Amino acid sequence: MNEIIVSVVIPSYYRPELLEKAVRSCMSQTLPADSYEIIVVDSSANDLNVKLVDSLQAESACRLICLTKSPEGPGPSRNLGAENARGRYLAFLDSDCQAYAGWLEAGVAEFDDETGIVQGRTIPEPGAPYSVFNRSFKIEEENFIYEALNVFYRRDVFLEHRGFAAEKDPTAMTVLGGEDVDLAWRVKRSGWLSRFADGAVVTHIVERLSVWRWLYDKRMSVVPKIPRDFPETRRFFFARYFFDDVQAYLVLALLGAMLSFYSPLTWLAVIPYCLRRGTEKTRALPGPLRLFRIAVYLPRDLLTFAALLRGCVRYRTVLL
Repeated sequence: MNEIIVSVVIPSYYRPELLEKAVRSCMSQTLPADSYEIIVVDSSANDLNVKLVDSLQAESACRLICLTKSPEGPGPSRNLGAENARGRYLAFLDSDCQAYAGWLEAGVAEFDDETGIVQGRTIPEPGAPYSVFNRSFKIEEENFIYEALNVFYRRDVFLEHRGFAAEKDPTAMTVLGGEDVDLAWRVKRSGWLSRFADGAVVTHIVERLSVWRWLYDKRMSVVPKIPRDFPETRRFFFARYFFDDVQAYLVLALLGAMLSFYSPLTWLAVIPYCLRRGTEKTRALPGPLRLFRIAVYLPRDLLTFAALLRGCVRYRTVLL
């Protein structure tokens, strides 16, 4: 029997139909079956996911197990998987993702003696319908978040840094998050390098959102915590103090509107925001319909601003 090189850890919380696709994609890797294992850690109140993994064990050429725990969010589930892993490396995959056959091989190949983290490429599920109210992940180069839906760690480094933090609302289907960027930057601060594996590809579901979930992303209220805890990440934000250029232009527009009482000319400050939202090229609202994006996206951008402002107050920092 070969040494287990890498352990796949998949946190799960209900949604057995998605978990099955994720596990099956890991069962078909190009690495020899005896050189990797799959560890599912389930926090559901029922046993559907446990039974699913049990039913797949007979088909799996690699070691496949399911652990259970009380809900604390995906972070502690990943930690439990890491503690029970046998591999030198940990490959984290979310249950709403599917891995390409060469995912593990490409990810592990990027490690050397100085590398502690390898981020993989994530793309939306091919062929899935697309509209304004759909959401997915697209990660085509190394970024500063190191999203845990597709990331590799040296196991000893992961355990040394105590893994991911627990979720504040552990039974929510949409988590606040932030535990992935926190761990990654603690690891990087300790001297370990990070790399990007273009061939370590996973697909993420294209999820249909309700209008409210599309308008208000509660996770934005956690974003100001990132530069507070890790000031070196400010260089990844627009002009260091804005989440992105859209929010910067929105703040300019709001200031112009507030100051219009003193001078009508301050309304000119609204123009950059309108140009930014009205001219960007997207598959949703193409062509002349782009002008409608201003009306469609303004409420969303205002709620994002409100969430960021809430985070600024909570974490006593500035990121709008």
